[in-house]
Amino acid sequence: MQKIIVWGTVLGVIILVGIGTIYTLRESRTGPKTYPADKGPNFIDVAAYPAKMQEAYNLFTRKCSRCHTVARPINSTFAPEEWRQYVYKMMRKPGSGLTPKTSEAIIEFLIYDAQHRERKTE
Repeated sequence: MQKIIVWGTVLGVIILVGIGTIYTLRESRTGPKTYPADKGPNFIDVAAYPAKMQEAYNLFTRKCSRCHTVARPINSTFAPEEWRQYVYKMMRKPGSGLTPKTSEAIIEFLIYDAQHRERKTE
């Protein structure tokens, strides 16, 4: 009787590990989500930006590229308050590496950049 219980338990564990493996393999096939903004340019020429904004751009590219392409925020057209909400949302994601201090610098850069490029295209 004990042998039946032991073998039943072993068989159950093997089945559960197999199901977990199949699920994991299936999950990895679905790539990361892509958005239309991901297909645009993935850099900004910040040579004409003030030194503070150039530093913020480097912080922005380093932190934001941890979770998605840098093209996504570069090609998004959020209003200033929307940038704040978006970056705070990203800050709450595990592994983002964003702190309130770095988030504020990134938000400041994104707002400056949006205003700068709007003036440039008008």
